[in-house]
Amino acid sequence: MKKHTKIAPMLMLALAVFFAAGCKKPDNPTPGGGDDSPEGPTIPTGAVDGLFTINDQGGKVYFSKGNLQYQASTNTWRFAEHQWDHVGGKYGLNDNVRYWGNVPESDNTLASANYSGWQDLFSWGASGWSGGVRAYQPSLIITDFEADKYYIIGDDPGNGLVGQYANADWGVYNAISNGGNKAGMWRTLTSDEWVYVFEKRSGSRFCKAQIEGSNGMILLPDGWDNKVFTLKNINGKGGNWTDNTIDASTWTNTLEPAGVVFLPTTGKRTIANMNTYWDIHLDLDENYGLYWSTTPKVQTANSYVAYQYNFHKSNANLDIAVRNQGLGVRLVQDAR
Repeated sequence: MKKHTKIAPMLMLALAVFFAAGCKKPDNPTPGGGDDSPEGPTIPTGAVDGLFTINDQGGKVYFSKGNLQYQASTNTWRFAEHQWDHVGGKYGLNDNVRYWGNVPESDNTLASANYSGWQDLFSWGASGWSGGVRAYQPSLIITDFEADKYYIIGDDPGNGLVGQYANADWGVYNAISNGGNKAGMWRTLTSDEWVYVFEKRSGSRFCKAQIEGSNGMILLPDGWDNKVFTLKNINGKGGNWTDNTIDASTWTNTLEPAGVVFLPTTGKRTIANMNTYWDIHLDLDENYGLYWSTTPKVQTANSYVAYQYNFHKSNANLDIAVRNQGLGVRLVQDAR
């Protein structure tokens, strides 16, 4: 008995040292990304491993690994395979029509209920929820002089894609096939949150870039250290897309694992009245990125728009867009 009483305290001390060492956080967490330790946050399926503060209260989100895409023929929602992917479509008018995009056999101007290609430009609130806007089908393109009125929620143009109307948000209502495949997991940023991500976070926030030939805006996660990868003209709203030219290998092996997000230029789908017919086209080319928020704006009694964040050759700012126009959607998931 005496022999065992002497060994027991030593065994307890050894176990304490063992468990303390096993629970210690790593000295060097992933740069710019979430903490990979057992105590760190869980990275959502389909998300980039980088945290982004969205308000003064310290709320944080993860961005999805690509823009939202929809295939009407199978009613399938997914995130783009690559962050630089953009469907595009025909743009220009009359004899000056060209095609721009990098998703095979897909064109946002050909959207219809049976279309087997992919689309990534959506009218505001057209999530597929029949309790939302009148034109709730994501593949429907309204050609009407009063198209704005088809995108009012709950008979009040001041209602947003939140609260009792949150299902009009694409990420709330739909299961994203490569993003957890359950409804209610994702959402769209509000106008204030877009502004905070681009303009109010401390440190390095964004820069223009060209990845695999696609123009767009890089969003840097909280606490970004430029030693991970040297980027030029950080936080500069001017400059050129080619300030930072990055190939797929560098992006996939270095930048994306460090939590970096890329928002490709999307153009926008719009409708023009040509007197004898309606022309559905992209009226902005690869120099513009436009992304919906959930926040509405009432300009006049008969003009209903919504806020979107856009960036182009010389600026990046919050703006408004007519609700029936097709803009890009990039979903986020709240960090828990």
